[in-house]
Amino acid sequence: MAERTIDLNRCLFQYTKVSCDRCEKSCPQQAIRNRTIDPARCNDCGICTAVCPVGAIQSGVDYDTRLTQVQRLEPPVLMCQKVSAQGMTCLGAMNRRLLWALASKHSLAVDSSRCAQCNPAVQAWLEQEIAACNEALESAGQQPIALVHVREQREPAPARPVARRGFFRSLVHSAAAGVEEFRESQLHCQYMFDPVIWQARQAPEPGTVFPGIMVDPACNACGLCRTMCPEQALVMEQPEGQQTRLRFDPVRCTSCGVCVANCPQESLRLIPAFNGRREFAVGPVQS
Repeated sequence: MAERTIDLNRCLFQYTKVSCDRCEKSCPQQAIRNRTIDPARCNDCGICTAVCPVGAIQSGVDYDTRLTQVQRLEPPVLMCQKVSAQGMTCLGAMNRRLLWALASKHSLAVDSSRCAQCNPAVQAWLEQEIAACNEALESAGQQPIALVHVREQREPAPARPVARRGFFRSLVHSAAAGVEEFRESQLHCQYMFDPVIWQARQAPEPGTVFPGIMVDPACNACGLCRTMCPEQALVMEQPEGQQTRLRFDPVRCTSCGVCVANCPQESLRLIPAFNGRREFAVGPVQS
């Protein structure tokens, strides 16, 4: 039974003029309804984490640590716990932007060979996201993600017989370890993972897997978009004697639509692929 919850303080439902049901629509188990996750239905695939635009999904998976471990592998291979105990619980939490953050700086391989049998919905999701990332990588002249099959880790060899004294020492140690394992099992840790924060920390050069924006001349530099952006993808600067500059960080943008929906001048537009524009001159020239 998976333990996932939605942090309503982060969820987009609290924003005006915006509605979001990405997690509910994408859940293969139909475990999400009215911003509540049914633990009896949830299988912890993580697709809700992948699609949530504001990192509102809490789970018992420490994705941050797992992704960092992938980066330390040589070569980096993204795999699940069916392959390695150090792997991801499930690869469903990956999206094209996280894959880009991993693959745009170093070659990346993904072992999704068990997904079709384990969870076909995750297999379909991964195929879609890897294909989108590979298209962006190839257009940028970079090496695409490789699909590999990693051999499962073998079971440890049976323990050798021990002497009587060693047996009792081992018995005491095992009892202590068992108590510690039981204690840890009673602690239900939940982690907040915002993919945007993790990928921004990697500081990747943005590709076409990230969205872009367009700003019309009607913008009067009121700054409401900057204030409301959940992921701080917009920054407004007002240099003395110059026109105000609206700076856009595509790596932090998730196309949530909060800025567009709440723009008083209706001067913002989201575009599906980043086009290289990070800065816009807006509003009147300051005297």
